[in-house]
Amino acid sequence: MTALKRKDTVVLVFAKAPIAGEVNTRLIPDIGVEAATELQAELIHSRLENLQKNNLYTTQLWCAPDVTHDFFQSCRAQYDIELFAQQGADLGERMSSAIKLSLETFKRVVLIGTDAPSLTVDQIENAINKLSNNDIVIAPAEDGGYVLVGMSRHCDAVFQSVPWGSDAVLETTRDKIIRNNLTSYELETCWDIDRVEDYWRYKV
Repeated sequence: MTALKRKDTVVLVFAKAPIAGEVNTRLIPDIGVEAATELQAELIHSRLENLQKNNLYTTQLWCAPDVTHDFFQSCRAQYDIELFAQQGADLGERMSSAIKLSLETFKRVVLIGTDAPSLTVDQIENAINKLSNNDIVIAPAEDGGYVLVGMSRHCDAVFQSVPWGSDAVLETTRDKIIRNNLTSYELETCWDIDRVEDYWRYKV
């Protein structure tokens, strides 16, 4: 294996285990449990494969509900990754905790999910580059959330009291960035798979 080109950077991939009936639940009424579960596994594999092609930075898979699921164990065997368990009562707490811990070892941390196939490796690279001059970088989502958050300086307040899952996530986060005097940069807007229309957009 060749040496990593960015030893000071880590990309955290947040993922739920592909457990039938517990993932992509908004899609289940339209595509069924089996397809929703298969989609989850497919998106995780696709993201990990894309990240590791260029061997640029450390990649970690942050797992929910924990690291013991057979799927995650198979990912560890297949890819050059470490597994970590997500910790926290809600999404904001889990993200904040992971970023804070990672910044103890790395200068730049980028956190992404697996449900935004439109987020490219080039955009992730751009986020990493922008963290050289900014405290936080985000990639907005079409639905009012965001699909990437990167930090070179941890700020827990950015993740507190955010209405996760609503269309107010992005605006709330922008407000918190301003209130906490953080320097920031926004990438181009991406789409994620949240509705059945997004699913067919992905499948085309």
